[in-house]
Amino acid sequence: MILRRLLESAPARLARQSSDLLQLLVLAGTALVTMFGVGSAWMVALRLPLWTLATLVMLLPVGALITYYVRCVYHPPDFVIEELDGSLIVTRVRGDDGRDHHRYAYTRQQRIRATRQIRLVGIRSHWSGQNRVIDGVTSLFPEHRLLDGAVAEEDGRIYRWLYLLGPLARGRRVNVGIRQVFEDVYAPMKPYYRESCEERRVGKLSVRVQFDRADAPAEAWQVVWRRTRSGSSRQEIARTRCEPSSKHLAGKVIYEMTFRRPDRECAYGIWWRWPDEPPRRRRTSASLDATNQHERDVTPDSPTGRR
Repeated sequence: MILRRLLESAPARLARQSSDLLQLLVLAGTALVTMFGVGSAWMVALRLPLWTLATLVMLLPVGALITYYVRCVYHPPDFVIEELDGSLIVTRVRGDDGRDHHRYAYTRQQRIRATRQIRLVGIRSHWSGQNRVIDGVTSLFPEHRLLDGAVAEEDGRIYRWLYLLGPLARGRRVNVGIRQVFEDVYAPMKPYYRESCEERRVGKLSVRVQFDRADAPAEAWQVVWRRTRSGSSRQEIARTRCEPSSKHLAGKVIYEMTFRRPDRECAYGIWWRWPDEPPRRRRTSASLDATNQHERDVTPDSPTGRR
């Protein structure tokens, strides 16, 4: 175990990348010397101008740098998300202690296209509040098997993978998704729901929140968050008041938003205000930074998690 940790440490990874770079430099130097000798003889024999050899010599290190970037730096995603559809159904329930709280039925469905052969599709999520799980996370499609990390990592997110029970070839498409139901019985969830691109290219992103008409919010906004430079939190960058959707369901109120080709560094969602809460004041950028720095979220699988 100690040896494995040592080999997977940051200095070891840097040493391996440095070794690859050194090999490329040695190869480039050897090829440069060989090309210079052969090129000189070739130029003398054919009486070609000097700039021809100089151009060839300059192209060699450029090719070496491109090769190093492709091998050691550039890591393309294993799949892209063509459509991402997130939905949260919020209902008010009464607990055993007689107090009211909310139940959240969450589904996330996405159509992906493999950019190389894959077997696993990763999905990550996190929730605020302190929650009790009613129905654990399950796959929306029975032909896929859910592998659940179950424990929040250092960034507060829980990582899960959907095993496709077989390889998905490059260029093929498949629909995957998860579902979960929980209640904020221990501490209320913050009144927002958002989905992010997870640093992947997304063609279409949709977010939808549904409430019972008797328990509908007083107002709601469409909000965009961008990840901070440290990557540990997100900062609100845009807010627009939104009205309920025209898609009428009996006794329901729906807020939704749709984006085409959203920014992969941003998250998009709905923020609402309950009727018993005071109107939200417009905060300055300084107060937003302070709030984002001190906010702590709790995952639904553990009442003591953090964001």
